[in-house]
This record gives sequence, structure tokens and C-alpha cells, in this order.
Amino acid sequence: MKKTFTFCFLLISLHSFSQFTDGRLGITAGITNYSTKTDFLFSKSGIGYTLGVMGTAEFSDRSELFVEVNYTKHFVKFIGRENETAPPQDLKFNLQNVNIGFLFNYNYLVIDEYKLGVNAGPTFSFLYQYELVDDSKSEYVLDPLYASPNDLQFDTRNEQISFNTFLSIGLSAQYDFLMANLRYHYGLTDPYRNAPVVAIIDINGKDSFLSFTVTCFL
Repeated sequence: MKKTFTFCFLLISLHSFSQFTDGRLGITAGITNYSTKTDFLFSKSGIGYTLGVMGTAEFSDRSELFVEVNYTKHFVKFIGRENETAPPQDLKFNLQNVNIGFLFNYNYLVIDEYKLGVNAGPTFSFLYQYELVDDSKSEYVLDPLYASPNDLQFDTRNEQISFNTFLSIGLSAQYDFLMANLRYHYGLTDPYRNAPVVAIIDINGKDSFLSFTVTCFL
């Protein structure tokens, strides 16, 4: 319920922003590639998808502000075992986020309706909870410290909505009502600070992901 309420509130706020700034409002869809790096997990990068909306405020033909609200779902694999002596195998997890981005975009090349630009700014990520795909493996352990898959349910176990920050840098290509964006999102905060095992073991980590999206302006 809290995820649905949060996302709906953000969408309404973005619509109000586009109306107030007399900018454009568009629908965004794309793919992601997520990479997680932390002391207490062995992982593999995983693909995912993103859906959301974008509002813009145009300052000139070359400069504009992008404000985005996106729901993302990443498919990540961690190395785990049935028990500490069993052979290793890939355990599949889903990671869901609601991301809010504020990016300044500068179009360094403008030819008629064609625009090529660079953009950068912070992306604030809400919700951070890995969900095991196969519930029958909930008693497995995760390499290298044999943590439980339940230890990755940060929001549920802490009864809070996680908050993390990324620095997003990318390239944009626009033509008329369509825009494509390729971005790298570098993690600035440690999302594993809320993991239950932190109280037992001193751990840290940073995540990052690539995204390619297409926005269709209404």
C-alpha cells in the first residue's frame, strides 16, 4: 500500500510541475542493467525495466530541466547455496524502486527539430528491498558470509521506506515529440546500511546501474 501511495503522489506532483512551468509531459519506458557491490554478497549484474513519466521546464532552445518519476524493477542474481557445504548456484531476486530525478540538460547540437544533449543531476531512490523469486529457497544461504535471503528485505524488516541517492549522467537525443536517453547512475549512498546484518558485521556497499529509455511527449 505504501508503495502505491508514494508513486501516485509523485505522479500528481509531476503533472502539477509541468502545468506550472508550461513545459512538456511525457511517458517513459526503457531497460536497465543493475550492478550491486557489497562486502557480504557475491552478485551478478542483471537486466530490468523502467516505466514512468517526465516533465520538462525549458529555459532556452539549448537548456532545460528534466524532472522524472520512474518505477524500476531490476532482476539480480546472488550466489547462494542450499547449505554451507552445498555447491554454489545463482539465486534470482527482484529489486523494486521508485526513482525521482532532477537533471539539467544542455543541447550542444540543435538542427531544426533534432537535438543532441548531455544531462546530469541527482536521482533520489525510494524503496529498497530484494525479493527472492523462488520462495522454496528461502532457507538457502548467500555467499560469502552465509546471510539469509530474508536479510535483504530491508523495508519490511525495518518498517520504513529506504532512501538512496544516485548521481545520474547521460546523453539525450530528441526529435519532435520523441526523446531517447542513455544514462549511468552512480550510487552516492550505501543502500546496505539498513541491512539487519549491519548490527553484527561491519559492511558497506554501493550500487550503480545503466538505463536506456525512450520518452514520448503528449
